[in-house]
Amino acid sequence: MSRSPTDITELYAPQFEQFGLELRSKGPTFTGEVANDRANGRAWIMPISPTCLVMEHFITPTHDMHLTEYTPEPYACVSEISGSTLACMPDAGITPANLKPLRGPWPNSAMCSFIQDVCGEELSPLFAGQTYHSRSVLFLPGYFNELESRYPAEFTGLFDAFAEPWHEEAASAIGHALCRISEERARTAGGHVYMRGIVETMVAELAYSRASCEQARRAIGTRENRVLVEEAAATVERALDEGRRMSVDELANRLYTSRSKLCATFKIETGESVGAYVRRRRTERACDLLADSSLSMAQIAERLGYPQQAAFAQAFRQTTGLSPTAWRAERS
Repeated sequence: MSRSPTDITELYAPQFEQFGLELRSKGPTFTGEVANDRANGRAWIMPISPTCLVMEHFITPTHDMHLTEYTPEPYACVSEISGSTLACMPDAGITPANLKPLRGPWPNSAMCSFIQDVCGEELSPLFAGQTYHSRSVLFLPGYFNELESRYPAEFTGLFDAFAEPWHEEAASAIGHALCRISEERARTAGGHVYMRGIVETMVAELAYSRASCEQARRAIGTRENRVLVEEAAATVERALDEGRRMSVDELANRLYTSRSKLCATFKIETGESVGAYVRRRRTERACDLLADSSLSMAQIAERLGYPQQAAFAQAFRQTTGLSPTAWRAERS
């Protein structure tokens, strides 16, 4: 006997009820606040369709507790989350993919995607005084089934992609789109159309990235791919020689190709993303320049295209774990 389709409210309503938080309709959104002996915080949601919703919550428990989470059927999700939310994911049976800092110091804010396929009840420990934040887009499988019926072969297997590694350009585009989601914008004129546009942009970027990756896989080892990768590497080296910082978008434009094709081809042919390659070569150039004791830190930063010496020092430390001064001292 087939089960009736999941009401998408089943993915969030029972959890909020455990805090005594009730959502009330305010135009196209549902909002609610709570301040009681269980928790303080607020939440809002906007259903995009019967199989997709945008949701955000800030919940701070007043005492340690276990949150009962019930999953009626698998769903896919992309989220901006706080460090405390990330920490409780394993107890909820969630394995995050595409985990990366989104804004602010790690792990205060991170982006991840996941598929929650552990159906039934799970207990997640929550701790008093910690704020559990999540800004999320949730998809039931039916969302992608509908897309596939309307656009055959373009969105095949996209639900599964939320548990797979994304290419850098897709993760970056989806992360930027996620940052544009806000309750204020959702509640203004045109808010529902605006939010639907963000969600559809995310899905389109992911589909485009997967298609480019598949095309690059089919062409792996071909002369066209090798030439593209060699020209990309040579262009990066010339920019470093000129003391310029080259973005992935600029690199793709100079090579008369799309960002998605460049990133997919480079990753498949070299095993390294374009962005990682540029950062690595810039760091290696920095090390070469630091070995020349006659150059000041300001001169090195200028030669590498950093607007300020402090920006160079921060980037070098993030890559090597040492400040430029400490790196030079160890090798003097």
